Amino acid sequence: MTEYICRPTKRIKLNESPKWYAYAILTDEYAKEPPLVKVYLSKLENKRQISRVMQELSKLLPVEQMKLQHLKRVRQQDILLFKMNDLNGQTVTEYLVSVGLSAEIVELLCKNIHETDVFASAPMLRWQYELAQLRWPCKFHPDKYMESLNEGSIFSEKQRNFHTKILYLLNEISSELENNKPCGICIDPRTNAVVALATSRTTISPLMHCPTVLIDFVARSQGGGAWQKEFLHEFQNVDENLFNKNKINPSMSGIPSHYLHFIRADKRFEDIKIGAEPPRSKTMIESADQTALSSVGNLEKYGPYLCTGYEMFLSQEPCLMCAMALVHSRVRRVYFQKRSKNGALVSRLKLHSVKELNHHYEVFECKEICS
Repeated sequence: MTEYICRPTKRIKLNESPKWYAYAILTDEYAKEPPLVKVYLSKLENKRQISRVMQELSKLLPVEQMKLQHLKRVRQQDILLFKMNDLNGQTVTEYLVSVGLSAEIVELLCKNIHETDVFASAPMLRWQYELAQLRWPCKFHPDKYMESLNEGSIFSEKQRNFHTKILYLLNEISSELENNKPCGICIDPRTNAVVALATSRTTISPLMHCPTVLIDFVARSQGGGAWQKEFLHEFQNVDENLFNKNKINPSMSGIPSHYLHFIRADKRFEDIKIGAEPPRSKTMIESADQTALSSVGNLEKYGPYLCTGYEMFLSQEPCLMCAMALVHSRVRRVYFQKRSKNGALVSRLKLHSVKELNHHYEVFECKEICS
């Protein structure tokens, strides 16, 4: 079935809209074919020689020593010996003697030497494993969660419907209230409630990109926020009684008042929950059932700390500054709609793939698809 990108020109009902699908932006070790390395193989004259050869090889030249433990040692009568770059100027015979193999085994192995390319690292996903098998037998331990990310099956239909609703809200706020500025929504995935909603405010400060403002508004919901004075006028006249039907303990301080009233005035968004869970006091944490808390994450234990456990829906791929701000705020997932020329999650680099960072979030690119 051919997929078409839909760009509606008029306001439409959510249940008549094309759906938004979130596709995981995986780190390179999952998204690309592993690099190749050249190795030497020895083809034995018959299979009865394999047992004798393997007794010495497994002891004196194990695959772990060559960092090829993901590969099997034998394929029919072929024996994996070592990497070509391990020779260091020696001949194959000299190298095998230098590791301590007996003269008889060295003679057997050197009768029929040839080379091939194999994967230098273990396959992470099944598609990589299938490619690796075409070159040389290898070991594979499937990761069901990563497979579901790669296949796009991680989200249920209910979750995709929720994504569609939030992304349409994002677009409506941006187009109807903010002259198509970049817009973002922070969601608490435990309740699917809107915690904060923000747009770019670079006319006030060049640092006020949409994600940084959104993080600051999340901090407001927890009694903080660095830009209190700058946004004072946007948080006036918030009628909390209007939102009590959400059936969560509402804290509206992360959502400007004109956004709140816009959402509740539009019937398409009337079932969207609004409100952040307030931080828990030290007394509340100490009085909680510690046995039960030991099996849950920090968000369940202590309540929110900045964006810990939260999910960000952005109309635009964040730049490096904003992507790092999302790292420091401990966000769980980032969803974005449009790529940016200076984007730091797929366009210019994949910040979430940098192993040296002390926090990593999952990244999803959202595409609008007609069924």
